Amino acid sequence: MRSPKTVESGRDLASAFARHPRIFSPLYVNMVRVGENSGQLEESFLRMYQYLSLDKKVRDRIKQAVRYPIIVLIAISIAIAIITLFVIPTFAQLFARSDVALPLATRAIIAVSDFMVAYWWAVFGALGAAFVFFRYWKRTEAGRYRWDKMRFQFPVVGDIVLRATLARFARAFSTMYRSGVPLVQALTLTAKALDNEYLGERVLAMRNGVERGESLLRSAAGVGLFTPLVLQMIAVGEESGQVDTMLDEVAEFYEREVDYDVENLSATIEPILIVGIAFVVLVLALGVFLPMWDLAQAVS
Repeated sequence: MRSPKTVESGRDLASAFARHPRIFSPLYVNMVRVGENSGQLEESFLRMYQYLSLDKKVRDRIKQAVRYPIIVLIAISIAIAIITLFVIPTFAQLFARSDVALPLATRAIIAVSDFMVAYWWAVFGALGAAFVFFRYWKRTEAGRYRWDKMRFQFPVVGDIVLRATLARFARAFSTMYRSGVPLVQALTLTAKALDNEYLGERVLAMRNGVERGESLLRSAAGVGLFTPLVLQMIAVGEESGQVDTMLDEVAEFYEREVDYDVENLSATIEPILIVGIAFVVLVLALGVFLPMWDLAQAVS
């Protein structure tokens, strides 16, 4: 890191940090700049530490909650691939040598297995190409915006991710506002700190409303993101001159909800996974063992 040399050359600390955007976010740089200008650099670092600690805690909780379902889905996919490529063809040869009429489920399973055995390279190639295209699409401006919006529409976890991101907005905006950053600039920096193009656009819409002379409450109500309770707390903050304190309360409110939902997320997802696994096992069992039962009766 060249920051010490940059400071030695006469630049301020914020400018030195700004030379390393992959390490220090715009929110971090501007917090340091505000601390230098106000003579409260130590307090700025303390607030950034508190904000980053809480933000990491929420992110880690969400990752921990979705890790188990992802592992289960990957394990099921591998098991189905092995059964389709290696197990089903053996049973298909056995059924082909008999005169037993095969049920629809068995014919469908054998057809899928034959296709996978013959064109497995095309299937995995298509999946790899789709993954590469998705990564490329997500890096485009339109793709990133669509993906960030779709994340909030996922069943079960989408609402949790939305509230966690809103808690991040409240923490970041409260930190900037309390440090003395102008309101319009604070909203601009907060939009960049959210790491979500869709919500960032909504926050920038709030900023545009403030620039037109609207109150923070009216601008927040116009974007359609916040619950009536949150809007009421923002109204109280504007009337009392304690917007930062009220936003901290908003962040704590969302964080409590996220903590509760994350703790109960496994209990919500497990029944869905069990039903899905049971359906797959039932289809395989009916497709494989029913013809074997008929074959055993014919032999008898």
